[in-house]
Amino acid sequence: MTEIERNKVRLKKLMLSHGKTSRHIAILLARVTGDRLSARTVQSWSASPHLVSARPCPGWALYILETELQIIAEENLMDRNY
Repeated sequence: MTEIERNKVRLKKLMLSHGKTSRHIAILLARVTGDRLSARTVQSWSASPHLVSARPCPGWALYILETELQIIAEENLMDRNY
């Protein structure tokens, strides 16, 4: 499996495990980076590599997502305990 394929799988797993849509992911990344990012861009990152619209998911995006989604999950857990 190539790095591009691994990144697509990681992105899909993050989205599924945290119940986030492409739109949610785009908003989260845009908030952290300050860059404009569309849901369509995120969709292209997770698209089958056989599709013309498929694009590689950048490692920086995965790093930010893994970090931010973990922080959100921990905050939600803390909120439920109070």
